[in-house]
Amino acid sequence: MKNRIPFVAAAFSLVVVGGFAYGCSNTGDTGETGEGGNGTSTSSGTGGGDGGGGATGTGGSAGAWNFDAGNNDSGSGGACADVVVEGNPTTKPGDIIFVIDNSCSMNEEINSVEQNINVNFAQIMATSSVDYRIIMLTDHGDVYSGGSYPVCIGPPLGTGNCSGAPGEVANQFYHYSYFVQSHDSLCIIPNSLYGPNNGGLADEFNLYPDGWNAMLRTEAVKVLVEITDDGISCTWNGTNFNDSDQIAPGQQVAVDWDQTILGHGPAQFGTQANRNYMFYSIVGMPPKSNPLEPYTEFEPVVTGTCQGGVGPGTGYQWLSKGTHGLRFPVCSYQSYDSVFQDIAAGVIVGTQVPCEIEIPEPPPGKEYNYDMVSLLWTPGGGSTEEFSQVPSLAACGTDDDKFYIEDNLIKLCPAACDKIEADMDGTLQVKIPCDAIS
Repeated sequence: MKNRIPFVAAAFSLVVVGGFAYGCSNTGDTGETGEGGNGTSTSSGTGGGDGGGGATGTGGSAGAWNFDAGNNDSGSGGACADVVVEGNPTTKPGDIIFVIDNSCSMNEEINSVEQNINVNFAQIMATSSVDYRIIMLTDHGDVYSGGSYPVCIGPPLGTGNCSGAPGEVANQFYHYSYFVQSHDSLCIIPNSLYGPNNGGLADEFNLYPDGWNAMLRTEAVKVLVEITDDGISCTWNGTNFNDSDQIAPGQQVAVDWDQTILGHGPAQFGTQANRNYMFYSIVGMPPKSNPLEPYTEFEPVVTGTCQGGVGPGTGYQWLSKGTHGLRFPVCSYQSYDSVFQDIAAGVIVGTQVPCEIEIPEPPPGKEYNYDMVSLLWTPGGGSTEEFSQVPSLAACGTDDDKFYIEDNLIKLCPAACDKIEADMDGTLQVKIPCDAIS
């Protein structure tokens, strides 16, 4: 079963400009409302999911049904028995990777992360049904040194050991200490994934020679949370990522980096046909009229910066749009409680059951009768009910017992999706009649 969404694609070439010098300037076009990016794009693949999350009802859904499909071909005459797909909804684990810019303009933002991650993120995750763990990819410590503002996470999530090596909390919290500068996050992520034993970047304390891949679980949904006040300009493995603080180059960066991470870590991040990651951006973009409201995947990429932001992070924004992540202005550090709550809600939704069922191949020599598809839902401890088919999403209305078929997928209508997501003890059965090909 694959849960499919379109990913951004670019029909234009990457605009390469001169490299950025490292610096700590807080100057920029502050107070801009931003430009609207093109909200439509050519699909280059499919990915992580569709569903609601965060305060605005958007977020990924990369969970899965445990489906077993049986092609019960009777082999007699011109007909075959129903193809039956059935299973129980499940919640996937979630591996959340925070990638935090340590440059000298990030002091207030890092302080706010340290103050909010336990109460307004980890605490919410702990009360959910999600088996989660957090990996920090950022410099560790509590003393400003060498142009770096380090990060130290206290208990109960972390250990609070700020003066030495970061202590890990097994199966809950890990810290891969590396100095993330203003523009190089998208290069550090793949370069540190497998660590120095595989030719990559070593963590500062040599704790993880096989990289932070060792802390990930292949069955878990990956949630990347980028926190920076600047744009993208770095090169890894021959690929240059440079968003130039503009919409079109940012889109190209997103397409190139998506291909890079899928090719470099398919076991963890998935494939173009079935992505297993979501990307959240806390970047230098301007706030909305309601500063507590995040940007959703349906809203355009914007330029301009928030007060104190250096670059809008257009490449990060496109990655969020393409994977159903949310976007927030990094300068709103006084509201990180709300930001972290929204991200936690999105992660919880993103690990839950998707509301699309891929139709298996028909038995040899047979074809499906799509008009006669039957979908049976049995809630935990309840009586079985049959959902009825409607022609399209537009015909769903508010009924909680409808589905439609599109792009070789059986798609539950929104209210039906909400109903089954609220009952993880239920079972779903799909019967697809088939006939011999004439």
